[in-house]
Amino acid sequence: MGTNFKTAILVLAAGASSRMNEIKQVLPYKDSTLLGNALKMAKMSKSAQVFCVLGANKDEIQQKVDFLDIEIIENKEWNDGLGKSIAVGVATIQKNSEYNSILVMLGDQPFITSRYLDKMISKFNENQSPVIATNYSGKPGVPALFPQKNFSELVKISGDSGAKSILKNHANIIKLEAENTFDVDSPEDYKKLCSEV
Repeated sequence: MGTNFKTAILVLAAGASSRMNEIKQVLPYKDSTLLGNALKMAKMSKSAQVFCVLGANKDEIQQKVDFLDIEIIENKEWNDGLGKSIAVGVATIQKNSEYNSILVMLGDQPFITSRYLDKMISKFNENQSPVIATNYSGKPGVPALFPQKNFSELVKISGDSGAKSILKNHANIIKLEAENTFDVDSPEDYKKLCSEV
């Protein structure tokens, strides 16, 4: 495997999670928190460095989540939606030109494992040109890994559709099957998650 390829993971956790009525990122999950679990999976993967975009409730999240070895990027315009977090995160990572790809993932998909992230990274190392995305009933979504040549597109994203606009317009995409892409968006989702753990 090409050890010269370096992937940065960008974990998005800047939103105010308005539907939850509480700070979603710090909700207890397993022996950690929802965001803590995502960061742990990212750190356990073969990525070179993990970055995390914070915005709403940043101070409280930093007090309750372990950010050891994680580079925090602040998105002061988190209100502009997920797209802005991707743009701010990629712009920061891009300043450090040693990364060949960026794997964008969410802080609220508890079943995304380090094994799955490694599968994406390995797929990229085999063939560095396509975008590697997660399959949602035939449509590409996140986690998604973008080669360096896409960074300039990513820094221009805005709004709440995140990377969907880029994923939609790319013919060259490899879609992988994640075991479970469930994400926690509402109190009901969280209850369901807790009942499965």
